[in-house]
Amino acid sequence: MSRRRKSGGHGGEHGPGMERWLLTYSDMITLLLALFVILFALSTINVRKFKLFEQGLSSAFNDKVLTTNSGGNGLLPKSNSLVPNAKTTSSTPVATVAQTHTGQASPALEKIAASVTQALQSAGLSQFASTQVEHHGVVIQMLADKTYYASDSATLGTTGDAVVDTIASVLRTIPNDVEVQGYTDNEPVLGGAYTSNWELSAVRAVNVVRRLVTVDGITRNRLTAVGFGSTHPIAPNTTTASRAQNRRVDVVILTSTPTIPNTSSAGGKVT
Repeated sequence: MSRRRKSGGHGGEHGPGMERWLLTYSDMITLLLALFVILFALSTINVRKFKLFEQGLSSAFNDKVLTTNSGGNGLLPKSNSLVPNAKTTSSTPVATVAQTHTGQASPALEKIAASVTQALQSAGLSQFASTQVEHHGVVIQMLADKTYYASDSATLGTTGDAVVDTIASVLRTIPNDVEVQGYTDNEPVLGGAYTSNWELSAVRAVNVVRRLVTVDGITRNRLTAVGFGSTHPIAPNTTTASRAQNRRVDVVILTSTPTIPNTSSAGGKVT
């Protein structure tokens, strides 16, 4: 028996099979290391790369939709267009109006625009808001980066409060209804208080309306808040400067009272 232990080839302390357990153990350790490396990689997200990936997917699907609408081979037939027709919406984007209805403003609108411009200049705020006359009303454009607390915030800053209050000083002298339109760039909202650009743009518009009512005493029945999100850019979202132009809030002094309710409108009347 003692001789068999010393000369045995498979079960003894010094036989060729003595280290088989070590091979199995090292394989298990290697697999566990690979598992933890994969889990660590999955738990770490590069925000910049994630944004680029999301924008790439968005661009790919938008190209498909636009191809369909132009009569090409898209995902849907031409009659099922996903791009809204500007004629079916009650609030026409400022950029479209400027291109197709230039020079049709009434003298009354010109006078209102001059009053707003003068009020902004007197308050030293002309660099924070611009005024232009369109066929549907006077458009007072406030860039969000200059008038809100932060680029992803819907809270008006000190300058924004002053601009809104200055506009209100003119609104008190006229009976026209007012539509406040919120816009954003195409950068996705990641984290924070708002889940999408639609929500961010709408809350920015609502906060302007709320100040006009609660602080400046404008009758709430004259006011409407609309959120367009990133759907109506006035500049290509290709550079930091152009995206800043698209982050804006327009206070539109309308030529006439809009019909309420209107199921085709992008926003609702604030009451």
